[in-house]
Amino acid sequence: MPQWIPPAQFLAIQILTGTTVAFTPANSPLRSIASLLVLVLAYCMQISANAHLHGTRFGAPLVAMCWMNVLNGIDLLVLTRADYDKQLAYNNTKLKSTSDKSPNKPQSKSLLEKYLWSLNLSFNYRRINTPWQIRALTTFNKIPTRTQFLLTSLLKLTISIATMQLLTLETTDPYLGRAVEKLPVRPDEIILPFWYHSGWGKDDLVLRFLFTLSFGIVARAFIVAGYTSAAVVAVALGQEPSMWPPVGGGLLDAWSIRRFWGKTWHQTLRQLLCSNADFVSGSILRLPVRFQWCFRVIFAFVVSGLVHTGMDVGFGVRIDESGALWFFALQILGVAVEMLAETLLAPVSVFVPRGLRRGIGFIWVAVFMMWTLPVWIYPILVQLYGDGVRMMSPFLGFEGWDI
Repeated sequence: MPQWIPPAQFLAIQILTGTTVAFTPANSPLRSIASLLVLVLAYCMQISANAHLHGTRFGAPLVAMCWMNVLNGIDLLVLTRADYDKQLAYNNTKLKSTSDKSPNKPQSKSLLEKYLWSLNLSFNYRRINTPWQIRALTTFNKIPTRTQFLLTSLLKLTISIATMQLLTLETTDPYLGRAVEKLPVRPDEIILPFWYHSGWGKDDLVLRFLFTLSFGIVARAFIVAGYTSAAVVAVALGQEPSMWPPVGGGLLDAWSIRRFWGKTWHQTLRQLLCSNADFVSGSILRLPVRFQWCFRVIFAFVVSGLVHTGMDVGFGVRIDESGALWFFALQILGVAVEMLAETLLAPVSVFVPRGLRRGIGFIWVAVFMMWTLPVWIYPILVQLYGDGVRMMSPFLGFEGWDI
């Protein structure tokens, strides 16, 4: 079976985007044509993935990320209209205000440098060190040397892999089996447990807390491990450490749902989601400015839900059983509740110490995630257990017990 075809089409989308950025002027009509070709390539890839990767673990995630690359291509080609000359101007402006002489930043119009920069940009989702860099990017306090970066990254990679190993468990563990048997999979039963039980049962609360914590830690470790692996290879081959800032912020930044998603969690999809949302709301729907931010939030979470639904299918979860869209849609509700509470409590909040306000915010985010995350992860956990795949442990690295 030609299973190499879908990955080749996936790469072709990125190469087409990068090549067009490199060799066409910013306002060229060829960019609009290229964006249409990107759409066609993505559609062809979806068809070939259904034909050649059906039933595999990586078919659905590959298709999901393929459509994110379509948004990425549209952003670079026709929304921000990325251009090498703009990058050179940006670099020159930075050099006037800093002593940073990083050789990674292009300073000439060499055709090869221009092409390599454009190809790199098609994978630079956060637009790091470009005029289009995302505003909330987590940066280094001080840019490390190459040796420092490689050593700290290898340590970070080791800790991430060890964390994933410690907090996952083989499905042969009898305590794990009894815990998984208690997990509901229907969205309404997970979101509104008090309709099906007498209040929030102790077992339900304990399972929610343990599986939410375990899944969150393992997911974060997986993201850090994948990102750090790529960073080590890239920097070892000559790329500057400044191109590989932390993949996300720290937990201390997450005192609101907006900050959790905008700062703490990975920021990979931020630019392509926001730019396309702004284009749809401003240029197509022509919404008033005061409603465009609301549309951006809705667009970002709905598209994220669709992408992660594709990821769930890769885990073996049936598309009608996936809770990804439920989870990300509930984040919209959380943001709305958060903003309403801030507005109503504004007259009082000025008298509350900042540390206490943030402490309340941390509790709010933790409780909200413990309520909403299970609707997404429970079907995944049940599927992994049924398939006999090593999975997140609710026992957090300790000996199992009956929950």
